[in-house]
Amino acid sequence: MRTAVATQGKSGWRAIALLALLLCACGTADAPSAPTPMRLGMDLWAGYFPAVIAEHEGLMAAEGVDLEVVATRDTNGLIAEFAAGHYDLIAVSLGDAITLSKSRPDLVVLLVADESSGGDQLLRAPTAGADPAAPPRFGTNLGGFGELFIRAWLEREGIASGDVVWANVDASDVPAALAEGRIDFGHTWQPYADQAVAAGATPVFSSADTPGLILDVVLATRAGMERHPEAYRGFVRAWFEAEQRWRADPAAGNAAAAAALGLDAASVSLAGVKLYSLDDNRHAMAGGADSPLASLIERYATFFIERGSLSTPPDPAAMFDPAVLPEAAPTP
Repeated sequence: MRTAVATQGKSGWRAIALLALLLCACGTADAPSAPTPMRLGMDLWAGYFPAVIAEHEGLMAAEGVDLEVVATRDTNGLIAEFAAGHYDLIAVSLGDAITLSKSRPDLVVLLVADESSGGDQLLRAPTAGADPAAPPRFGTNLGGFGELFIRAWLEREGIASGDVVWANVDASDVPAALAEGRIDFGHTWQPYADQAVAAGATPVFSSADTPGLILDVVLATRAGMERHPEAYRGFVRAWFEAEQRWRADPAAGNAAAAAALGLDAASVSLAGVKLYSLDDNRHAMAGGADSPLASLIERYATFFIERGSLSTPPDPAAMFDPAVLPEAAPTP
C-alpha cells in the first residue's frame, strides 16, 4: 500500500471542448460524446504513475476518460472507500487485493502495474537493541502484504514470528516511528524509506531479496466494467501508452508525474520499481488458473487464511480478465 497527494487533471478536456464547439459552429462535425468520469485511488508509488502521466499528457482524454486521481495517507480508509463504491479504480499491492476480495468478491485485477524490486524496505531504528531483554517491535500495515514481506526476513534470520511484537504502522508513519523509538524495525517504501535513512535508520532487507513477491495492481469491479466497458478499455490503453513513453524517456516521464502531483522532479524515480509492460501483463495472465498471477494470488490467499484474516480463498481465475488488455501494444 502506497500513499500520495491528490491531483486532478482537467485541462486536456478544455482544449477538446473548445475544438468541439468550433467544429459545431462551422457545421463540419458533430459534438463529441461526453467523457466518462472515473476516480482512481492510489498511493505515492512510482509504479502507479503511468495513470498520472497519462492524465497529465492528455492520453486519458484522448481515450474518452476524464480521470480524477485521488490519494490519502489513510491507506486502509482508501481501501474501505473503494469497497464502498467511492472509487472506480484503486491501485494497491496484490496482497491488499486478496484481503479486499472478502468485501468485494467482484473485484478484478485490471492490470499489473509493476513489481517492487528494491523499493520496499525493512529498516532498523537507530535505537533498536537498546533493551536486549525486550522482544523487537516490528511495524507495518498489519493484514497487508507487509506482514508476508517481514516474515520472509524473519525466516531468513531464523527468528520465529511469535518472538516479536507486531505493531500496526502506516508506511508514511514508519520514518517517524523509527526515529522516535516506537518500533525497532519498520516496513515502508520509497520515498519514505529514504526519509527514514536520512533520520538515522538502516536498511536491512528489501524487495530485491524477494523477487516476484510484491506485485502492484490496478483494481476495478465487474459491475463498473459492465457499466462503462469502453472507458475501462480506454484507461488501460492510455496507461500502457504512458508506460511506454516513460520507459522511452524517463526524464520526461519523471517531470510529467512531478508536475501533476506537485512533487520535486528529483523525488520521482523508477529506482526499485520494475514497470510491467503490456507483454508482461499478457505473460502474467496467460494460462488462466495456471498463470503466474494466479499462482501468486493463491500464495497470498494461503498466507492470509493461515493468519485468520481470510476465511475463503478467492478464485484466482475470476480475479483477472486478459480480454481487457489491448490486442496490440500502443506506439508512443
